[in-house]
Amino acid sequence: MATAVQILCVVAYKGPGGTTAEMVSRSLRTNPVVVRRMLKSLERRGLVEIRPGKDGGVQLARAPDQITLADIHSAVETESGVFALRPGRNRNCPVDSRMRELLGPIFGAADIAVETTLKQTTLGSLVDRIA
Repeated sequence: MATAVQILCVVAYKGPGGTTAEMVSRSLRTNPVVVRRMLKSLERRGLVEIRPGKDGGVQLARAPDQITLADIHSAVETESGVFALRPGRNRNCPVDSRMRELLGPIFGAADIAVETTLKQTTLGSLVDRIA
């Protein structure tokens, strides 16, 4: 998530013309392949437009103020919630058999709080504080 936010901040900071994966990778001090892979996920969710080829690059698909951290989170995180319950259950164990019931509401409330918080922050508000 943090990597995706930083990638999009670099792209937004560069302005409407966008930039290249190589430039973003220099900012993050990582391999351009890592950046390109992340950009593909962001492109699938409609957050960036990728121009292939020698003169290619990447630019935002929407205005920075129209992209929330919740949008970015849903584009790059495979798990739906912040916390996950263990998939298997031991019905013979009094502790394990109650964990889903006990932790489910707590984890659900945490997920709602995270989603609400992420929806309140836009990419534009972050970039405004960089410049």
